[in-house]
Amino acid sequence: MKFGIGMYLWTTDVAPEHYPIFSTLSALRYDGAEIPVGTGLAADYGEIRRALDDAGLGCTTILNLAAEANPVSSDAQIRQRGLDEIRAGIDAAHVLGSTVLSGPFQTAYAVFSGAGPTEQELDWSAEVLRAASEHAAGAGVVLAVEFLNRHEGYLLNTLGQSAALSARVDHPAFGVLYDTHHAHAEEDDVVAAITTHGGSIKHVQASENNRGGLGAGQVAWSATARALGEIGYDGWVAAEAFAADVPGLSTKAHVWRDTFGSKDRFAADAIGFMRGTFAGAGADQ
Repeated sequence: MKFGIGMYLWTTDVAPEHYPIFSTLSALRYDGAEIPVGTGLAADYGEIRRALDDAGLGCTTILNLAAEANPVSSDAQIRQRGLDEIRAGIDAAHVLGSTVLSGPFQTAYAVFSGAGPTEQELDWSAEVLRAASEHAAGAGVVLAVEFLNRHEGYLLNTLGQSAALSARVDHPAFGVLYDTHHAHAEEDDVVAAITTHGGSIKHVQASENNRGGLGAGQVAWSATARALGEIGYDGWVAAEAFAADVPGLSTKAHVWRDTFGSKDRFAADAIGFMRGTFAGAGADQ
């Protein structure tokens, strides 16, 4: 396993002023950082890659889509815009040297229809994601879509639903991101979910139920680690927490208070917690 941490803790748009964080993460024994990508960002991905190299870090990448690029829109032009955005994210991941592009880009983030997912919406999403997977395969990138809790999304809320979408897409460069925060809210049994549908998992995010310090909340960490060990998961695990002072994220994710002592403390504690917790799932010590 490799262990990373989401740059969303500090920013949605990584810039030179954030590069010193990479050195701190390296000193803490992180293997990498999770870098936000997207066409609306000012980030220089080639420059970020050089900064990561200087710190001896790898990376994964994460992408979100807005309403005007919704893969399940009834408007074909909007769906095409979604595909274009995902392809751009794949290209950014390739420049960054990331082999995984994750995020809830099966649909637009926090855009609701007022009802549950329809077969037509699932077909539209699968069509966009299949085309994106073809592009990803050529770039050496695997796509991992993130199911969300019911308050942030409606198309996919569970690992089972996500695995079913993966079967519709039916491409080796496509799979699922398993986020412990969302799973805690939506799964009846995390062990059963992982052991039944774990073949679709391509990426894992470690996040508490309240987005606070890992191990200080209600997530079933030991059970999750055992289940990932049972399915032989050996990819990235990226710690994720959100802070109230990150513009563009705190309002969208409804983060009005910090649930950890400090960002530095979260980062310092999270790496030890992940290495200790996921040792049974094949983590390097």
